[in-house]
Amino acid sequence: MAKNKDTEAVEEGAEVKKSKKGLLIIIVLVVLLLGGGGFGAYWFLLRTPPPTAEELAEIEAAKKPEPVILPVFSLKPFVVNLADKKSRRYLKVTMKLELSNEELLEEIDKRRAQLRDVVLTLLSSKTAVEVGTMEGKFLLRQDIIKRVNVNLVTGKVTKVYWEEFVVQ
Repeated sequence: MAKNKDTEAVEEGAEVKKSKKGLLIIIVLVVLLLGGGGFGAYWFLLRTPPPTAEELAEIEAAKKPEPVILPVFSLKPFVVNLADKKSRRYLKVTMKLELSNEELLEEIDKRRAQLRDVVLTLLSSKTAVEVGTMEGKFLLRQDIIKRVNVNLVTGKVTKVYWEEFVVQ
């Protein structure tokens, strides 16, 4: 009988192991089925399809802001003697000023004499060597913007465009 009790205990242990193993397999299958079902529901029901080429073009067009065309004010030509000491050279410049807003057009028109004086003084202080290079022209633009903006209240000059630039 001792052997029967031992064999019964071993058989019960084997049955418990088999039932635990079966339960584990069932749990794994249920988890896989639920996971697969959830993924399938997402993929077929909730997922948004990738955008078409037309939709992508519309999205890109919506991202780009409309170009803003700022007002431009034309100044009469400037003819000045340059500050060269050894030779007598002059500079003839015609330019346009790009303004930050429409209201500034009226202010610049009222301050035209003051702004022309500022620009004339600046231009006549330059030498032919200073304004003869691309870098010199760029620096001259920046100087004009700074000096003109000091005199403005309702906005500012954003860019200077050369229409004519002659050193002789």
